[in-house]
Amino acid sequence: MIDWLHSVDISLFRFVNTSSSNPFFDWLMPWVSGSPCFAATLVLLVIWLLLAGGARGRLCVLMLLLALCFGNWMVCDAIKNLVGRPRPFLSLPNVHLRVGMGGSFSMPSSHAANWFSATLIFFVYYRRTIWFLLPLALLVCLSRVYNGVHYPSDVLAGAALGLGYSSAVLWSMERLWQWLGPRWFPLWRGQLPSLVQPVLVEPGSPEIPGVRDAQWLRLGYLLTALFFILRLAYFGLSKLE
Repeated sequence: MIDWLHSVDISLFRFVNTSSSNPFFDWLMPWVSGSPCFAATLVLLVIWLLLAGGARGRLCVLMLLLALCFGNWMVCDAIKNLVGRPRPFLSLPNVHLRVGMGGSFSMPSSHAANWFSATLIFFVYYRRTIWFLLPLALLVCLSRVYNGVHYPSDVLAGAALGLGYSSAVLWSMERLWQWLGPRWFPLWRGQLPSLVQPVLVEPGSPEIPGVRDAQWLRLGYLLTALFFILRLAYFGLSKLE
């Protein structure tokens, strides 16, 4: 069974990477796979959401950062090193390599994981983004195979992982807010009952002096602990050379 799946994986890779080759895809797929325009657009979008997106936009950015950091450092990279699958251009002859080789392993595709993770998070906060983010995510996944740096199973596993860990981040942050919010952040919890359905509610009672300052102090403690954990994960996964 495993041998059959492996042969199907290679056959699909050959079909996309070799049989489907054409001049238009030779130009489009490398651009889709690693264009600096995407990074610049993402930075501008994050800035716009932080400045003009209100509570919904800021929560969307927070979930994106948590999911991408958690997914890249603690899921995708760990699985890549555990599985240790070589890239197709290292294992197969006559592969059309259309982008840089890269130094990491093949399974899973971080591009696919990140794009599907971002697509799900944007869908939760802005439903209509699914109409252009999902086709773009699928195109990025196809480009990774066409460019010769991933097998079809790599992008399929990456897409499933991205959906999985972004769902886990959304669910865990919502549960944490429901448990910790009334205890540590009663004013903010009263105004924002849910993190995944951010509808602001007008406060129903006058603010108690000193409560808001205490909430900001507790938020500082949480952010400090979060950054400390992320730094430990960064060191533990050998990100520093």
